This record gives sequence, C-alpha cells and structure tokens, in this order.
Amino acid sequence: MLKAFEMFAGYGGGSFALNRLGLDYECVGYSEIDPHAIKCYEQNHSGIKNYGDCTKIDAEELEDFDLLLGGFPCQPFSQAGKHKGELDIRGTLFYDFVRLVDEIKPKMFIWENVKGVYTHDKKKTWEVISKCFDNTGYTWHHEVLNSKDYGVPQHRQRV
Repeated sequence: MLKAFEMFAGYGGGSFALNRLGLDYECVGYSEIDPHAIKCYEQNHSGIKNYGDCTKIDAEELEDFDLLLGGFPCQPFSQAGKHKGELDIRGTLFYDFVRLVDEIKPKMFIWENVKGVYTHDKKKTWEVISKCFDNTGYTWHHEVLNSKDYGVPQHRQRV
C-alpha cells in the first residue's frame, strides 16, 4: 500500500486524485492552516491528522510515507496575484516542501503550481526552484499540464 502525505492540502485534492486513479493508498497526514480548508478536508477525509503549519513540521514526528504531495500557495506567482514572489511569505513556503523531501526522502513527490513560476521575476524564481529540486538528489521532471485534458471542466494550466 502506498502511503502519502499532503502539504498545502486544501480540501484534499491529492487524495481525490489518488482515489480517482484507483490506487491502494493511505494518507498518513496532511498540513493545512486555513480553518475553512481544514473543515472541508475533514469532511472529505475524516480521521487523518493535520500537522498544521508546514514551517513547524518536525520530520521525525511524521509517520513514514512514500509520496509527498503539495503545491504551495500560488498567489505570489499567479497572473491574477500581485506578483510579489518571495516578498509574500506564501512565496517562501516552497522551501518547506523541499525541506521535507530532503529530510524524509520519500520514494517520490508531486509538486504543482501555476505556470507563472516559470516566468516570475524574469525566470529567476524558476531557477531557484529548479536548483532546489536538483539539490534533493532526485531525478525529476516538469511540464505544463492543463486540467481540461484530464476530465476537469476548466482551463487551469499547472506546472
């Protein structure tokens, strides 16, 4: 059985995706701080521990897992946002995703965000993100996918 952990969990989209794929998995925990998202997550996926603020997660307190799922808040990089990038605290949460990849060494990770991370700050943001992933020692791949190509009735391009 695949064991997963969801960061920036929202309503539990990662778990919904794993369910849709028909995978035999268990979500061993999630990280979310928004009270409305937590309430929604718990309605959708009851009985799973919320580890709260990802910046305060101690990797040694987590149950072992195979798959880390997450997409930190996109507003600092979105065309609809203010383009503050790392000047917006939400734009720095990426480092905690990478920290957990480094500390836990799951078999795999799936990270997503808006395609604006490619071009933000004259592509400097993507250079930083790429270096961070390169430094984890994982072989990784990225591309822009569109949700409409996967049965979702909206046009949402994501890295």
